Amino acid sequence: MSINVKPHNAFRWVRADEVAECWNVEDDIYEALWHRVVPHQKEIPNIEDSGPADHVGFECLAKHWLRLSEDQQIRLNEVATKREA
Repeated sequence: MSINVKPHNAFRWVRADEVAECWNVEDDIYEALWHRVVPHQKEIPNIEDSGPADHVGFECLAKHWLRLSEDQQIRLNEVATKREA
């Protein structure tokens, strides 16, 4: 039976590549983010033509949440909750 795992609020603001590289996730999650999510993210528009906050949330992990397994979603939410504490 599958449950509907909603992404932690933090994933509305960060991209999968940032989570993979900076959040100290387990190896299988790191691989899933890079292989299942990052290839589907649009590139950030030319940052020289915008301010630093203009792209916060652009192609965020939450947008690509369903590309991950339920188990990976649960464990990513646990990582986000620990970071928040």
